[in-house]
Amino acid sequence: MAHLFIAVQRVLGHVIPALAIGQQLKKKGHKVTLVTHPANKELAVRAGLAFLPAEWGKFPEKFIYEQAQEMDALLAGREVDWMICDSSQAAPAYAAEKRGIPWISLQTTVPYPEEALPGSRTVFNRLRQSYARELNGVRMRLGLPPLTDDRRTRGDLAGLSPRLHLVNVHAALYPEEGGIPEQSVFTGSCTLESGDRDRVTEASRLEAEPCPGRPVVLVCASSTERHDSREVMNRYIGAAVSLSEENSFHLIVAEHKPYEGKRPLPPHVSWITAYPNHDLLLPRADAVITHGGCGTVQSVMRYGVPMVVIPLASDQHLLARTCERLGIALTVGPEEAGRGRIGQALHSLLAEGNPYTPRAKELAAIMGRDNPNETAVRAIEQVLQNNS
Repeated sequence: MAHLFIAVQRVLGHVIPALAIGQQLKKKGHKVTLVTHPANKELAVRAGLAFLPAEWGKFPEKFIYEQAQEMDALLAGREVDWMICDSSQAAPAYAAEKRGIPWISLQTTVPYPEEALPGSRTVFNRLRQSYARELNGVRMRLGLPPLTDDRRTRGDLAGLSPRLHLVNVHAALYPEEGGIPEQSVFTGSCTLESGDRDRVTEASRLEAEPCPGRPVVLVCASSTERHDSREVMNRYIGAAVSLSEENSFHLIVAEHKPYEGKRPLPPHVSWITAYPNHDLLLPRADAVITHGGCGTVQSVMRYGVPMVVIPLASDQHLLARTCERLGIALTVGPEEAGRGRIGQALHSLLAEGNPYTPRAKELAAIMGRDNPNETAVRAIEQVLQNNS
């Protein structure tokens, strides 16, 4: 059996799949250590994994040399057979290269072809050339040769493995052909087991039927700390609270921060800060308002709930478009995220006989046939066996 380090950035959309894969590997008899930001230590302990804190990984595209040095120090004196590295981080993969440790990359977003990405191609190419220079400068300081695979100068593929690239995405969310690294395996969305999720005691404050006869709307907030994203989230959470008072629906807000409003919350609004919580809250929901993060979208899809997607980042705009094409969501732009547009979208999703709910249930049944955790570990063990 192998000892694997799993190194990921601090955002929950990256940490939860890593924990799920780590749990499954541990079940198979492997030793697993999760390396991520200290804020996630409790989650690792609850999942039964060893944990090491990585302070420098808060911003994956910054302080790359410092991240790599920190990771190298964590590896020193430990017998590590393989690493699983967040593909959005260059540093863990560089540390693995420096020590001659084979690694597997884990991507938690959709690997869209470059031509599908929004924005100016000229600007995109200049930014990528600048990033490539920075990466190769870091590699030189670490005693590594320059990059030969140009794909590793893409932000989401900076840690790309030549052996196995796990994509934590259901194939239904990948609308294009081509542009996928040939070593990729689409696993679906890996998630924690129910026994661990059920430790979220805060959800026990919710009654089985909080407001009989009323639909339930769930707001899933992002764990990102970007100020611009936070401003949009505050705006659409406020709009949802206001709409719930006018439109007679029960509102559950799944947030990472305590409620700090000046007025007390109305009795039909529940504010849940414990996490992970998707598998406890989504079965109650008739509609979801989300930022469109890949992990959240797939959790919602797994439970067959239609969505209002308010995208906060460029790939989330593409993912929102895919969800609309699948017939399971309506998109509201961040600049439109007020009571008017959100209210219209919720009215469409909650209306009797709407087409979104049955289509969401249909896709949930398709996704329910898969076992993403098993798929990921099967691919990992195959690579371990082939390279033993």
